[in-house]
Amino acid sequence: MTEHLLAALLLLLPVAAVASWPGLPTRDQNPLLQGYLIPAQPVLPQRSGWSGGASLFITNTYQSDQSSRQRLLIDVENTRLDLQLGLRRGDWLFSASLPLIDNRAGQLDRLILDWHDFFGLPQGGRDQAPLDQLHLLWEVDGIDRIDIDRPVSGPGDLQLAVGRSLDDNSELWLAMELPSGSDPLLSSEGIDLALWWRRQGDETATVQGYGSLGLSLIHDGGLLEGHLNRGFLFAQAGLRYRWTPAIEGLLQVDAHGPIADDSSVDGLDASLQGQFGLRFPQLIEGYRLDVYFSEDIWPGHAPDITFSLSLSPI
Repeated sequence: MTEHLLAALLLLLPVAAVASWPGLPTRDQNPLLQGYLIPAQPVLPQRSGWSGGASLFITNTYQSDQSSRQRLLIDVENTRLDLQLGLRRGDWLFSASLPLIDNRAGQLDRLILDWHDFFGLPQGGRDQAPLDQLHLLWEVDGIDRIDIDRPVSGPGDLQLAVGRSLDDNSELWLAMELPSGSDPLLSSEGIDLALWWRRQGDETATVQGYGSLGLSLIHDGGLLEGHLNRGFLFAQAGLRYRWTPAIEGLLQVDAHGPIADDSSVDGLDASLQGQFGLRFPQLIEGYRLDVYFSEDIWPGHAPDITFSLSLSPI
């Protein structure tokens, strides 16, 4: 249902000249899924040539769920730094992205509790759990399929992507993720592939719409080996509002289908997240700075909150 609604939204976007992608380079930061290819949209400038960018994500997750056959606990703080190198040559676009990932015991648990209290958001059992601990547990039929209580850090899988402008307002992208990660928590341990189409509205308008829709095909490896949907849909849709030439507002939703094929717990099911942020396109010459956070729109299906910074070429 979610994918159908987002696809319909894409068809309504107005035609315009393609420039730098207006969206945020986000993906589901669920620590159990960080080794699989859920593509973050590459961001390249309109001008030809090389460009670089970086995005920092700090995610605090507490999810506890139980069904008749399964039990899930995700209690971890995760930092992910995505480094991107891009190249535009006419209608062709190329991107390479490498994540550096750190999973550790939480330091922000008290802040997140206060954040949820202030905004009247549900705690999801967080207020009943010990503060600042690390534990990743997935139990299936009484057997621990995942049981991690130690910090895990290192590079994730390298993503290589090639894009092609289809017309003045849309692009087609193909990505491949190579197993460069050093741990099953950080890598699918094989080659993942993804194909997606993205479209954006009039860049000069006060309110600009954009969106994307794609399919990811993943290797049966990593933490969830033997329990994976080999293919799933992912989508993104958003609005950029220009308050002034120096400040813009961003509202975006990211979604993907179920990645685990036999899971009966929400944390391994489909996901729907909201991104809320501010953009400063003139603060740094040649780059835009995005400051934003994400919230789980579908409670229990993605991390509680992610604080983010992105520096992208314009």
